[in-house]
Amino acid sequence: MKKKIVLIEGVYDTIDLFSENVKKALEELGYECLVLHAQYMEESLKAFAVFAMTEITAAITFNNLGYNLELVEGKNIWEQFDIPYVNILMDHPFHYKKPLQNMPKTARIYCTDQNHVEFMHRFFPEITHVGFLPHAGIELPIEKKALKERKIEVLYAGALPFFTAGSLVPDLSAITEFDALDMAKNVLEDLIKNPEQTTEFAIEHYLKEREIYLDDNALFDAIVKMRFLDSYATSFFRENAVRLLVENGIDVTAYGTGWNQCEWSDNKHLHYGGKILAPEVLPLMADSKMVLSTMTWYKSGAHDRIFNGMLADACVLTDDSAYLRSLPKEAPVRFELEEIGALPDLVNELFEHPARMQENAECGYELAKKEHTWKNRVLTILKDLEDEKHANTDL
Repeated sequence: MKKKIVLIEGVYDTIDLFSENVKKALEELGYECLVLHAQYMEESLKAFAVFAMTEITAAITFNNLGYNLELVEGKNIWEQFDIPYVNILMDHPFHYKKPLQNMPKTARIYCTDQNHVEFMHRFFPEITHVGFLPHAGIELPIEKKALKERKIEVLYAGALPFFTAGSLVPDLSAITEFDALDMAKNVLEDLIKNPEQTTEFAIEHYLKEREIYLDDNALFDAIVKMRFLDSYATSFFRENAVRLLVENGIDVTAYGTGWNQCEWSDNKHLHYGGKILAPEVLPLMADSKMVLSTMTWYKSGAHDRIFNGMLADACVLTDDSAYLRSLPKEAPVRFELEEIGALPDLVNELFEHPARMQENAECGYELAKKEHTWKNRVLTILKDLEDEKHANTDL
């Protein structure tokens, strides 16, 4: 009898892309998969009831999708059928306070940054199964072109968070535990001056400097309220990376919201392609000489943009992190946010040595193909589930 996995799709195009590749990897490994579709959940749950007549290995999903599903009112289906609910967080946990506080007892959380794991242990101690699972990349089944044959010089595929972060900003004047306006100003300045810090560290440091001591519950609430600073810091460096290149005569093709709203958007070296869906990014990477990435304030993780670019056989250039420093030096090419002013020189140097760029792209492809696909991540999850099963059997 085949082992069985439940997946959930139908809310975000990016998450669906990840889930489809998880499904592909599982089926290659001999698993039978049932996809619950959010837009047809009533029909999906009927199919689930039949699927659950025999043992299900796990549900694997992203960003809490389906964590509170019920077949019977008041009974969480993952608890009802004792199914491990594997929840991969593609963003910082502070964005998901309510769902994480209401996880099923069978939840296993994976974070894509090692600092997020520590955050989970501190602020969600009731969730005992928390691990690190890096982002992964997706390779298109197409023939790779040499860099010299590609049309796009530098590709940046990602929105500017500054133009959407406003929805995260609470009424700062209503916060009484500390001066939220002063915190916003000072913490953002601190993150920009010292970008190696996590946002939660900078917030707690601000409070301690002013001798404001909050217990972990109150501190967590403060971090959640001020988490918009994370997006503003990300946006500051993301915008500056692209602006510096185009103002120094380097052609950058950008996709995602916000790039046409900057004061410098009329620069002739910026080629704005609008907002596109996640699957449409991959062919663009395969036609790019360089894929530029700045991460969403990951200080000990990576972004899928990095591994997607490597699997597209492009030269990938990204800001550094503690996790990336554990990878071979050849790929991806890395820079420090503190030294972002030197980015145009670094890009020009790479383009002046096309053979070195091509070699870097090939090294990156081999590394990502071997270690950073969704099949790699699926194998990690399945091994963890099997190890846990054996450990429970031994007790």
